[in-house]
Amino acid sequence: MKRMFIRQAAFLPLIYFVPILIAGFFAHDYSHWGQHASELGINGNRSAVIFFQAGILLTSLSMFVMATGLILNFGRKFLLTASLIILFGVTFVSGAIVPIGSPWHGLYGLGMIVMILPFVFLYEKKELINKGALHYLTVAAGFLMFFYLWAMVARLDPVQLRGLTQRLFGIVVFGWLAFVAWHLDSVVKRKSAISI
Repeated sequence: MKRMFIRQAAFLPLIYFVPILIAGFFAHDYSHWGQHASELGINGNRSAVIFFQAGILLTSLSMFVMATGLILNFGRKFLLTASLIILFGVTFVSGAIVPIGSPWHGLYGLGMIVMILPFVFLYEKKELINKGALHYLTVAAGFLMFFYLWAMVARLDPVQLRGLTQRLFGIVVFGWLAFVAWHLDSVVKRKSAISI
């Protein structure tokens, strides 16, 4: 049962992207290529707003469950990783509740902590998982997250493609979290098999 807390996070990309795509279908004058997902939260179409908010809240719930699963399955081993995932999830809750334009929408930029999450995970995983695909993908994801957030703050993110670049960022973040969940689920499965 405790494995499910981690395993469910393998579906994070779907949990995040599907409601946004559906919301975009209902939205008035909205472009996935040129507009941030948060702009769906202030769209004139009520269905678009509801799908956006529900999707963002489900995404944060999935992250909270994953963080809980890390603690339940690994104890203090991933305490910092779990804490950062929870904080990132909290910024999603504020992003769903508070409309874009307010500094409370992203809790004054707290979500930028996501760029250190992969490196904290690398530190905490140490010998638990040998170097391999997860290790190198985690390094790449960390640098890509940093590059995107730096480009956004430095206003190097092309305005006409900011929706596309945000979606690519989402693929990196939630794709990486899903890959981590899949790997850690297999670690828990092996530990369970050994203890039997």
